[in-house]
Amino acid sequence: MTIATKELSLLTRTDQKFVESLFKRYYLEKADTVYIPERINEREFGYFPFEEKTMIRHLYIDSPDKLREFLIKNNPLHVYHSAAFYKYPSAPMEEKEWMGAELAFDIDADHLKTLCRREHDFKVCSKCFTAYPNQADRCSKCDGVLIDIEWVCESCLEAAKQETIKLIDFLEGDLGFKKIRITFSGNRGYHIVIMDEEVLELGQLERKEIVDYITGTGISLRVMGLIEDPKKDKATKISGPDISDPGWRGRIARASIELAIRSNATELSELLSIDYMLAQKYVDVLRRHSEEWSERCAWDTLPRSVVALLGKAAANYASAKIDVVVTSDIHRLIRLANTLNGKSGLLAKTIKLNELEDFDPFLQATVLPYDRTVEVRVLRAPRFKILGEEFGPYEDIVIRLPVAVATFLIAKNVATLLKPATN
Repeated sequence: MTIATKELSLLTRTDQKFVESLFKRYYLEKADTVYIPERINEREFGYFPFEEKTMIRHLYIDSPDKLREFLIKNNPLHVYHSAAFYKYPSAPMEEKEWMGAELAFDIDADHLKTLCRREHDFKVCSKCFTAYPNQADRCSKCDGVLIDIEWVCESCLEAAKQETIKLIDFLEGDLGFKKIRITFSGNRGYHIVIMDEEVLELGQLERKEIVDYITGTGISLRVMGLIEDPKKDKATKISGPDISDPGWRGRIARASIELAIRSNATELSELLSIDYMLAQKYVDVLRRHSEEWSERCAWDTLPRSVVALLGKAAANYASAKIDVVVTSDIHRLIRLANTLNGKSGLLAKTIKLNELEDFDPFLQATVLPYDRTVEVRVLRAPRFKILGEEFGPYEDIVIRLPVAVATFLIAKNVATLLKPATN
């Protein structure tokens, strides 16, 4: 949910007009399906127009009808509203008079240590449209500025969804929140908004405390008995947390069992930020005791040093990987749900709690035309799937694709339009 004041894009004039026409048609036909925020007349609105690529904000929209008219008239590349409520939404920030705010969370695949990122992310020159490895700094052909291509694949989105499920468990199970709204971001992750009355007047410090709890900041593994207390006898039996324990104790116990059984050196090195070979040594110990761990939290079977590391890894694994800045910010703008995301052409779709587990963004958030085709030059694209059909991998190829697929690639800055769409 990080929002820049300027939108970076490689869209040519032709690409822009093509995508803009698709967005315009969508809002003309579907403006009545856009999510209407509660207390709409107390929110600030902002958007990126196609032409300017600079955010226009501090806008006042006081009714659902006015919001729909706004979308049809302005046809935004991206559109946002404040999580906060203001007495004067259109005033400068220092004059708005804050009256409260929903509690917002952002989970983005970009913040997760997914291994697939190393395989599919790359850079493109903003001048000559040449692809480069992610480590490159400048274009060797024209010295142009390179733009990051943060690709999104099924593995990225699945990782983001699992973090969202983990977060929901914290919010419902530990914190007892009832009014929870979930939205696919339309690109690489999910937005979760809490609308319970008791959170609306929380300040930044209180929100930071919620962040600390969800991320496991400040958890004492020594209090849980997982790090040796120098004041106690070293022969004292380890009595770490068990799966039936409430709160973080139970979370660490369950995560420890999962990690011990899986015993994956790559995963452990990522969780602990340690060298792979060192992680492999600890994994070898865990594997020798994995059968016992399948039945209980067998802390007493492990050396003290391994217990401490497993506990630390479990705490990291059990935490929800949220954007901490978003949740603490009482003035945050969030993407308007059920609108198009200009970085993908996909819908920022609202999702019911009981539908999250089975939600497939490339299937359920693809709303642009699929029955018409257009010819594009694709610079580079890993293999991906939209509406159940597989595409790519592509490498500097001219190809005719369904409009929804071509728009996805154009919005990702990896393709450019050659001919207008056919009817």
